[in-house]
Amino acid sequence: MTNADITVLLVDDDEMIRECIVAYLEDEGFTVHGAVSGEEALGMMAELEPSVCISDMRLPGMNGESFICKAHELCPATRYMLHTGMLYSLSDELRALGMRADDVLLKPIHDLSRLVNKIRQSAIVGGRL
Repeated sequence: MTNADITVLLVDDDEMIRECIVAYLEDEGFTVHGAVSGEEALGMMAELEPSVCISDMRLPGMNGESFICKAHELCPATRYMLHTGMLYSLSDELRALGMRADDVLLKPIHDLSRLVNKIRQSAIVGGRL
């Protein structure tokens, strides 16, 4: 079981944040893809079948919550996380999909090793390893 076995899809419209996190996770050995919007990410879901998908809450078009609900229909085995700069409590709809409070990560993440551990834990729980 290695990080190379885990595919991550990161959805964030902030290019600097997206590129920095993608580069860091690739350096850690993950297979990582980035998307600018929920709509773009939905177009990638079926082909990628990511182990873990991390979405910003505020996105152009649909927000992160709407994206996760639609993405879950396409890839129910994928584990989902929200990465947001605002205080956010999970909706009942996201809780019904299996998300928990610790699946909400506040920006900025100062310790990216914590994100790596969370991705690995989520992939294992989701049965994707």
